[in-house]
Amino acid sequence: MTASPDAALLRRLRSAGDAFTPGADLGQSATVAASVSALNAAGYEIEHHPHHGYRLLSSPDRLIADDILSRLPECRWIREVLVFQRTASTNDLIAGLARDGAQPGVVAFAEEQTAGRGRLGRRWESNPRLGLWFSLLLRPKMPAAEWTRLTLWIAYAVALGIRHYVDESLSGGAAPRIALKWPNDLFASGRKLAGILVETSLGENAFAVAGIGINVNHGAFPPPLDSTATSLRIETGRELDRNALAAAILVSLDQSFSLLPSHFRQILDWASDADCLRGRSVSATAGTMIHQGTAKGFDQEGALLIRKSDGSLIRLNSGEVTRFSSVAD
Repeated sequence: MTASPDAALLRRLRSAGDAFTPGADLGQSATVAASVSALNAAGYEIEHHPHHGYRLLSSPDRLIADDILSRLPECRWIREVLVFQRTASTNDLIAGLARDGAQPGVVAFAEEQTAGRGRLGRRWESNPRLGLWFSLLLRPKMPAAEWTRLTLWIAYAVALGIRHYVDESLSGGAAPRIALKWPNDLFASGRKLAGILVETSLGENAFAVAGIGINVNHGAFPPPLDSTATSLRIETGRELDRNALAAAILVSLDQSFSLLPSHFRQILDWASDADCLRGRSVSATAGTMIHQGTAKGFDQEGALLIRKSDGSLIRLNSGEVTRFSSVAD
């Protein structure tokens, strides 16, 4: 993935920290001046000193594709980052690109979704400029039966990306312990932090779309969400740079993708450690069936195991846990 001139300029300025970067080190003067002018117009504050060069003083609080790209190292399969101020659903947008033949690795962010959704068609509240709402296009080179691994991989990569960002970027900030509620929710302090929705289309033009929603800079939630939802700002006590967090998560997704076909055990080890259901009484819905029993972790493909009252063990590779006890049995 080749960075645009604006992304390359931002990368160089950020690498210099508070120091000036000589204009000659950034490229041809006319090209640099044009990029600086465009970035300042977009809300960046870039200082220019005729003898010392340029330095970045501040960045706007909005998602910008070039800003995200400027923070990404060389990626293996993420090939394009798109940012939309408003769209119905990033999952629908990416699915349309996939049906038109787009290659895997396209990522679409939206500041606001008007028809964002979670599992079972539930509405996902996508407040503008507070969270990260995005989708990515996948064409996994694995047997279709193994595509059920995708949701656990996404959860693993998102949790890892959040931890790396908080540890490296928030001085004195402690990354929250992130728990997994099978199959697609990430929790912190017992409340929902993020959700994942993987939708697949099989056949000749097979693809998967992974939609991810993360509560980032919400200071509070209105009732009744205040008792069930949390955000990274609430958990860390700090406001986060969403462009930097987005880049950290994309890096984590890019670097961990290779675990899917042959090193899935690493993801399962994380999932087992993060599992907030194990040992709890649960009620799970799969299709028209409702299963009740005690959660017993995951099998080698990431399916949920439930021990029923009659002693039988059932395996769910899709479905949803609708209720679970507050403490382990």
